[in-house]
Amino acid sequence: MTNNFNEDYQYDSCTANGRCSVNPRISSLQEVLILYLKLLAHYALKLHENNRKDDVAKNIILNIISVMVLNSDFSEKDFEKIILKLNNELPRIKEEYATLCEQNDLVPDYLKSVLKFDDKADIIKSIQLGERELLKKIKSISQEIRNLYTILLVLAKSICINLLDLESFSVNNEEAYIYILKLLDSLNVNKYNLEEIKTLIKDAVRFDNTLMKQLRKVQEERYGIQRETVVSYSTTPSKALLVVGSNIKELEDVLEASKETEIDVYTHDEMMLAHTFPKFSEYKHLKGQYGQGMDNCYLDFATFPGPILLTKHSLYNVENLYRGRLYTTDIAYSKGVISIENKDFSPVINSALEAKGFKTGKKCESVEVGYNFDKTFEKIKNKFLKGNYSKIFLIGLNAYTLEQKSYFENLIKKTPKDVLIVSLSYCEDTDNIICINACFDTFAISKFGEEIIKEFDIPITIFFPKCERHSVSQMLYLSEFEYVKVYVGRCAPILLNPTLIETLGKFFSVKTLSSVKKDLETIFE
Repeated sequence: MTNNFNEDYQYDSCTANGRCSVNPRISSLQEVLILYLKLLAHYALKLHENNRKDDVAKNIILNIISVMVLNSDFSEKDFEKIILKLNNELPRIKEEYATLCEQNDLVPDYLKSVLKFDDKADIIKSIQLGERELLKKIKSISQEIRNLYTILLVLAKSICINLLDLESFSVNNEEAYIYILKLLDSLNVNKYNLEEIKTLIKDAVRFDNTLMKQLRKVQEERYGIQRETVVSYSTTPSKALLVVGSNIKELEDVLEASKETEIDVYTHDEMMLAHTFPKFSEYKHLKGQYGQGMDNCYLDFATFPGPILLTKHSLYNVENLYRGRLYTTDIAYSKGVISIENKDFSPVINSALEAKGFKTGKKCESVEVGYNFDKTFEKIKNKFLKGNYSKIFLIGLNAYTLEQKSYFENLIKKTPKDVLIVSLSYCEDTDNIICINACFDTFAISKFGEEIIKEFDIPITIFFPKCERHSVSQMLYLSEFEYVKVYVGRCAPILLNPTLIETLGKFFSVKTLSSVKKDLETIFE
């Protein structure tokens, strides 16, 4: 079984929309986007080194990386809009740097670029430029080096998301921003060897892990220590508003803005995490979770009778969904989505009041999620002491596919009884397993994994059934520990394509799930 009320769910949004592969034209635009960001980071870093901060550049760099880099869920028009913004911004910051050098008698460090700024950005020209740059890379840089650079961008994306989430709590981490600038600027070199890039990757992984821990600490200081709680999937007759994504500070802002209204607020997807913090139980109009499954917004969004707020980094392709009721706080967003600025949620509130809402409501089964880490870890230690265990398996978040469900049910059945299984999702009623319904808590596998590694001096195998934006950072971090093996499930190509998975295996010993029999044989070698 799995720790989810709806075990029949098996498809994600890219499968439903037939977009699990990457469009070559979008890949070309991604390449151009990175060209802009690398140059922008270089000059922003030079300004910062001379005590000139540029908040406009900072906002653009962090938000574009967190939303659009390595994300094919945007149309060519969306990229054109962002590239136009960068096309206007880059000459400005370069000129500011030139003025600084002139005023302080400094020798300017300009970078050569294939980008042209003599006219407005053109989508066809951008695609052609991206294609040329991709071909140049293929001819001059090995596939392995290109894959390692891509992994570095994946880590930069994770760092940016964690940094922006921290800043939503008014936590200023200037060190993290400078790290991002240096990381992007390092990509301007393009002359690193394998070992140098691996060192950059390992450093980024450690930095990102520190940010993840800091973010969870800030969340618990504000909202209370996480605990087990029951989350309702029922709906009630009322006006309604749906909050989507992972930025729980923005959920708090929406709840505060709507608390004097007759609007019920529901969470979707990763936002379920908020229910595990005691503070959110104080909001009586926060009714519960809405939707049939993780990663599939189409049916859920289409059937929700009110506005939907996409919080920061809600990486959904909403181009095919209905217009006029989708809102976002992100700097980059698709056509038909309405921008929310300066934390003014009144447009969303007014939209909810004008919408039909739930007329009758529907009673659905509730689900118990969350954990108190200290109590749960004490339970793990007690279980270990009472048994004669030779290994520990840690199973991460549910991937919500029938293939993965079958694999882990089979794995649990065939794992020897002298292996202690700690599962954050898939579960069976056996003596050697501890079940924790971490559900949507993407940080849980790092938190439990690191403590288990430190506490128990035996071989540990960690399974990542699910691929999401922080998974690569987490699996690389945990794989660095001694006596640890890491396995990752099948990922959609838009998240981790097969060549990236192969590179992770070759250089960082991250293995791909195959068959239960074969994997167990490898683990027990």
